[in-house]
Amino acid sequence: MSGSGGEFMVTMRRKEVVAAMLPMQKHWLPLSNLDLLLPPIDVVVFFCYKKPRGSASGGDDFTFGSMVRVLKEAMAQALVPYYAFAGEILSNSLGEAELLCNNRGMDFLEAYADVKLQDLNLYNPEENIEGKLAPTRKQGVLSVQVFLFLCA
Repeated sequence: MSGSGGEFMVTMRRKEVVAAMLPMQKHWLPLSNLDLLLPPIDVVVFFCYKKPRGSASGGDDFTFGSMVRVLKEAMAQALVPYYAFAGEILSNSLGEAELLCNNRGMDFLEAYADVKLQDLNLYNPEENIEGKLAPTRKQGVLSVQVFLFLCA
């Protein structure tokens, strides 16, 4: 990064909950022994894509909003077979954590970062990613954050 460290602003545009597009019956799933022994962690995956060009037939360029809509719809479809990701981890009557498959949905955040992608220091993720580009999961099992960055 050009000398400024992790100094950039992230502005939240919208926060929604995306649930599976088909209803499901509410049920509990026990966690494995490994899940119960290890401390909970959030896995961060960071994908970057070039802005797509318009269709070959001369159609309009994709906008950030249209790409977000497509991603939300795809997530809602993917949560049907992977319904556990639309649930939440709660304590059972014995105080042990269990997965409640209730189609609560996953947090879906839309944000804007006032930094050029090329200026991010991805070799030191704590500088940029934690707390800024990776969402802090508050509820549920999965959280997704989609960004619009400054153009190069």
